[in-house]
Amino acid sequence: MSMKEITKNQLVAIIRECIDGKLSPVELQEWMIQNYDTLEVKVGENEAQHTVEAMNIVMNEYELAETDRFTRIGWELALKFISCSEDHFDQRRNRFIRDGFTD
Repeated sequence: MSMKEITKNQLVAIIRECIDGKLSPVELQEWMIQNYDTLEVKVGENEAQHTVEAMNIVMNEYELAETDRFTRIGWELALKFISCSEDHFDQRRNRFIRDGFTD
């Protein structure tokens, strides 16, 4: 049996659906819970290591955070983080973690 995979394009598409109002924060979190399992799912196969790490961080945060803390700005920061170059990884990660959710 082959492992399921979450591609960068899939993750970007699901977050864009939130930005476009087609998916609620609860639906986003449900998608993460149903699809993201680090032991059973390949994440970002054939992507750069920093992209895979960014994808894992984003999915983990959206899986665990309270949905009332999700924001449009946070989704936009998540997309920038997932798509960033290795040179900007730390800066984008810190910005996503710090500013991606309401307090």
